[in-house]
Amino acid sequence: KIHLGHAWRIAHLSRLAPATMTSSASAPSTVRMFNDCNTFLQNISSEVEVLKQEVIQDHEQRKQEVVEARRKLEQEKFERREAINRLRYEFEEFVNRKVDRVLEELEESKVSEKKDDSSHQKQIEYILQDMNLLREDLFSIQAAWAKLASNCMVVPEDDL
Repeated sequence: KIHLGHAWRIAHLSRLAPATMTSSASAPSTVRMFNDCNTFLQNISSEVEVLKQEVIQDHEQRKQEVVEARRKLEQEKFERREAINRLRYEFEEFVNRKVDRVLEELEESKVSEKKDDSSHQKQIEYILQDMNLLREDLFSIQAAWAKLASNCMVVPEDDL
């Protein structure tokens, strides 16, 4: 936009220049007019250069901000990844401890059942042994009772 405005001014001034240069009396005013134009163009040119420098500085600052934002983003991604990995490892440790504890409890339960089974088996064997002794004692008592009964039942020979 600035360049087009300058081009229009230069074209406008060049159209005016031939008319003003025809007389010798108007030559100093034409030079003064061109001096004013040159000064104006130099001022505009220096303003354009200042604006260019500001734009370049602003652009460089934005580029640095973008680089810094990307660096921060990468750092945050890395930290998030680290936190997720740490959480995953902690969870895996927790699950492994729980699984190990459940397996240990199952093993203890099996051992306890075997102990209970063997304890029950011993109790059953003791009861069977006591029952066999009781049976033998009952046979002995029956034999003694039968003997007592046969001794007490002596049939007198007179009754025959």
